[in-house]
Amino acid sequence: MPSSRLSCLLVAAGLAGVALAAPAMADPANTVSAEIHYDNNALNTHSGAVSVLESVEDQAVDVCRYDAPISTAPRTDEACVRQVIAQSVTKIDHPELTAAYIARSDSAPHLVADNR
Repeated sequence: MPSSRLSCLLVAAGLAGVALAAPAMADPANTVSAEIHYDNNALNTHSGAVSVLESVEDQAVDVCRYDAPISTAPRTDEACVRQVIAQSVTKIDHPELTAAYIARSDSAPHLVADNR
C-alpha cells in the first residue's frame, strides 16, 4: 500500500507491574512497543475514523496478549490495551479519531456529568 494511504505509528506502553513471565519475576519497567498501522485518508470521515479506531483496538489487543505462566493460556492485559489505544489516539492527533475515541470510552459519561 502506498505510504500516503497507510501510516504507521510506533507506540511504547509502560506496563507497570505487568509481567510476561511469573508474577514473582514482574519487572515494573516492562514495556511493549508496536507499530500501529492505520489508513490516514480514512480519518477524514466519522465512519472511517471509527474503522481506524477499531483497527487500533484490534492491534492493541494483539500487542498486549501474553501466555499465562502456569497454564500457558493466552491472556490479554486490559490495562495495556487501554494504554496503547490512548497513546495511539493521542499520537495520531486527528479530531475525527479523537471524537470516536471519546464517544466509545468510559470517560465520556463522566465528562458530561462533570459539566453540570
